[in-house]
Amino acid sequence: MTIEIRIAQSDDAEEWDSIISKSSHGTIFHSWNWLKIAEKYTHSKLYPLIGVKGSTPVGVFPLFFQKKGPVRKVSSPPRHLSMYYLGPVMIGYDTLKQEKRENNYIDFQNAVEHFIKYELKANYIEVFLSPALQDPRPFSWSGYSIRLDSDYVVDLSNGIDNLYKILDRKQRADLKRANDKGMIVEIGTKKDYEKILDLSEIRYAKQGKLLPGSKDYFLEIFETFEKHMKIFVVKIEGEVVTGTIYLQYKESFYVWFGNAKPENRITPSPNHLLYWESIRYAIEHELKYFTILGSADHKRLHKFYAARLNPELRIRYIVGKSSFLTGIFVKGYSTIKNYTMSKESSPSTE
Repeated sequence: MTIEIRIAQSDDAEEWDSIISKSSHGTIFHSWNWLKIAEKYTHSKLYPLIGVKGSTPVGVFPLFFQKKGPVRKVSSPPRHLSMYYLGPVMIGYDTLKQEKRENNYIDFQNAVEHFIKYELKANYIEVFLSPALQDPRPFSWSGYSIRLDSDYVVDLSNGIDNLYKILDRKQRADLKRANDKGMIVEIGTKKDYEKILDLSEIRYAKQGKLLPGSKDYFLEIFETFEKHMKIFVVKIEGEVVTGTIYLQYKESFYVWFGNAKPENRITPSPNHLLYWESIRYAIEHELKYFTILGSADHKRLHKFYAARLNPELRIRYIVGKSSFLTGIFVKGYSTIKNYTMSKESSPSTE
């Protein structure tokens, strides 16, 4: 039985989010409301595809379509919104036998590929796969190139005391010195969320870059996903000097945005204390993983993160395809745009 593609409508939102929440591939970025907000702020057209075999859904795949000059681009997710991955979400993937799992995945990808080619007539495609989907082969077999990205993931199951033992002598001393100097870590409010955006914008500007997404976008995300967010700030004498926005989804605590290096040098780094106290919070609230999005693939930042808590390197896949001429055009355009736009990561920390 072949897999048919249909485009989800607003009255499918509840079913869509149910699929996302139950699948290991589903992330907060796949949530219906996040997708609709992204559509609004990228001026793109969202195609939330559902693959159906008979009357049974087998997977979903959100696509964003944009047309700029000769380029008909499909992306999942769109760039510069601090959405780290999207791509397909397969239903029941972890419970199926390997043969059926692969057949569903391959057939679904073929159906989506047909839609992209004949309905959207796209000539440039880029998909950042969910980290739980560790099989990029159906894309490779469809002619996509594959490259790697990565995150650092700290396993929290051993508890705060064992993590403390991993820290070296200087890192432990820095935590004590930060407390002795009166640095205080607090859970923040919407006002602190806006302060983190302001501090990040200043830091980006000093690096000749722009905030990855408008303030209106970040504020709408906050209003919609506040229950999935935790804002941590470091204060010195009542003034916020840095802060981080975390996403809490399923069993993980994600370092999403912020932790800008303070404008005036502060020693020891308040960001070290901030991370440590946010990890303590995650453990106290029985979360299993602390994930630092995008840091591991950053040539400069990876040493800073790797040195601290012996995290696991988690590989994820980026797949893409384009015509020869379109590839040249997009590469030239991206080179110009990326001169002022940062990679999807936080502004400079230590």
